[in-house]
Amino acid sequence: AVRAFALGGHPPDEVMSGTNRLLIDLDPGLFASCCYIRFDPSTGLACAARAGHPPPLLRHPDGRTRVLDVPGGIVLGVDPQADYPVTDLEVEPGALLALYTDGLVERPGTDIDEGIGALRVALARYGDPASPAPDRSLAAVADRLTARARHAADRPDDIALLLAVRRPAPGSPV
Repeated sequence: AVRAFALGGHPPDEVMSGTNRLLIDLDPGLFASCCYIRFDPSTGLACAARAGHPPPLLRHPDGRTRVLDVPGGIVLGVDPQADYPVTDLEVEPGALLALYTDGLVERPGTDIDEGIGALRVALARYGDPASPAPDRSLAAVADRLTARARHAADRPDDIALLLAVRRPAPGSPV
């Protein structure tokens, strides 16, 4: 549903609202969290909407990481009148954007913010896709960031990670 609404050229809030109403129409018992970002890597401009999903992370080229402030609505499939505000973002050349499911950062008995903080630290350490080292490719970074969760027995939820990088222009100092 998200893909269909997105391919129709709808802005993120309409993608979320349309998907929300579709889930409710299909089955009142269906619900899902979602973070949808429309990103133009040539300009670095992005717009984002969230529905009960963990906030995206951004790794700056200098290695600093931060949780992006993307206010969100409730999970999809619950309230047909739910609102999903859109947040405009700018991703600088050399920066890496990370979207992930709660299964990657949440463990039973711990606060999800601790898991998000640990992911931020790991992203700062391993997340330099501009590095020529072979262990710094996006695939290698994703493998490192998900390794512990993939092998843990106490992760009852799905684990997913999506990384996007805005490559610096050839010859730029970044």
